[in-house]
Amino acid sequence: MGRIFGIAFIALCLGLVVALVLFPDFRARLRQTNPSVQRQGPANPALIGASGYVGYLREGDAYVYDVAQGSTLRATKGGGVSQVRVAPGGNFVSFARGGKLFVAKSDGSAEYPMLEGDQPATARWGAYNAVLVYASASGALVVFDPRAGPMGQRMIDPPGSGVGPNLAWSAGGTKIAYERRKPVGPSATRDGIWIVNTSLATPVSTPVYLTSGTTGLRLCCWSNNDKYVMFWQVPLDDEGPERPGRLLVASSAGSEPVELSPATLLVRGIIGHGSLAPVVPIIDGGPGRWSEGKSMVSTELTTAPAGNLAVRRLVLESAERGAPSSPAVSSDGTQIAYSFGLTRETVADPTWAFLRRRIGVIGIDGKKKRSLLAEATVPQAVADDVPRWSRDGRTIVFARRLTPANLASSTTRAGQLEVWVAYSDGSNARRLVGSLEDPGIPAVGPIDYGAAFDFQP
Repeated sequence: MGRIFGIAFIALCLGLVVALVLFPDFRARLRQTNPSVQRQGPANPALIGASGYVGYLREGDAYVYDVAQGSTLRATKGGGVSQVRVAPGGNFVSFARGGKLFVAKSDGSAEYPMLEGDQPATARWGAYNAVLVYASASGALVVFDPRAGPMGQRMIDPPGSGVGPNLAWSAGGTKIAYERRKPVGPSATRDGIWIVNTSLATPVSTPVYLTSGTTGLRLCCWSNNDKYVMFWQVPLDDEGPERPGRLLVASSAGSEPVELSPATLLVRGIIGHGSLAPVVPIIDGGPGRWSEGKSMVSTELTTAPAGNLAVRRLVLESAERGAPSSPAVSSDGTQIAYSFGLTRETVADPTWAFLRRRIGVIGIDGKKKRSLLAEATVPQAVADDVPRWSRDGRTIVFARRLTPANLASSTTRAGQLEVWVAYSDGSNARRLVGSLEDPGIPAVGPIDYGAAFDFQP
């Protein structure tokens, strides 16, 4: 009997080795951090059943709030911190200090400076894996797995590769989309959108789409089902924060791209994300502020008779009815949460479009539109924005701006910021984190809430 068990054990070990060698996706799944793992200790959640992690800044240091446990950890001391991003599972945070990128354990017990980490704003955590990717000013592409400590850093592309500042993980957590930019003259570049599978022992980058001359490419993101990559095509001689780009989508395996929108602002926050649904909501519209002349459109990729990609578009919210922003798709792919408010054209004061914003929910088919919270429960002097679903779709986390009385006469003064949660039916709204510094009103794009906090479902 013992001999039989010994043979079975050896066979099991050999099978595991074969799976690790021949099937990189299996190896990647073993590395994944379970996002539902909760901290030890007494739970005191603000809302029963809510989950996720809020990374935020307070007086120059990084903190992590565990939504399920209702507990807070301090990740850094000494101040000088910005751009806090929390990893899946909530055990690590990345941040900038002195223009350099660092990663720390959420409990503050360890801190790691990043190799070539001189562009902290490029850092992105995987959707499920606690693995960080970032680009350097020298054009390198680096990934870091903090679970391996200082030895977890791996350079995918060396300095001189021309890696651009825009990076994006696939939802599966193994592939990275990124830009390569190579100047070929005083006003021309050779741009490309590339992808690389980091689960391979020797990752090899492959192009999705290439262009050259006076037209550049700016990466946006992956589609929710990881089959496609979205990016903007922009004229290099007319590129700026208020200028739109032509939003394209191509197969991650490489294909001729098709147009999702003729003109959208180059802001990731106007492209929806969240589930594995084939539908991607976008905020459509030309140049100018995000609160001017924009519509929320549901886009769905289909296959044309000849086998080429085609796009089916459905207008969910028109510019005449409000100023939509920050769409997010529920985990089951049936609903979209977004923020909405008055358009700038409909009010005399230009800052009014930033006030009294509310969270809306609508079906991906454009039906069953509703406000998340009953208007009677929302104070007049607040603006709710940037909704994000939990992984199970049970709750929605959002930002609440507390606007001072004189904000309407000032385009620069900021109020206070809070992070709230509510059940997806709008009941039992609760504050999670308060007294955060409001990032203020930008000149063109949506408010940069990432300067104050980050939410990891």
